[in-house]
Amino acid sequence: MITAKEAKELYDQSGAEVEQFLKNEVEKRITDAAKGGKHSVFVDLGYVKQFQYLHHTITPLQQAAADKLKELGYRVVIKLDGESYVPRGLADDDGNGPKIQNYGIQISW
Repeated sequence: MITAKEAKELYDQSGAEVEQFLKNEVEKRITDAAKGGKHSVFVDLGYVKQFQYLHHTITPLQQAAADKLKELGYRVVIKLDGESYVPRGLADDDGNGPKIQNYGIQISW
């Protein structure tokens, strides 16, 4: 029986999850943007809470996808997007509440 460490190494080497993410979430957006005459595309990855560091939020899958895109020749930056805001469901009557900010991968070619 292989150990959990060996299984993780095999998983990491396969890159299957990264390839699936790129195929399902990124490839069509890049193709559509390029056909539309654009030189970049932004892929939304979620949000961070106010005062939370972005690098603590990025998952290993997201980082591996960014690294793979760089290997393929793209310029890639994982960055915050837009202004912070209070989600509707969490806002009080005055619009106050916990703030969040979206982030994603900016891909350029």
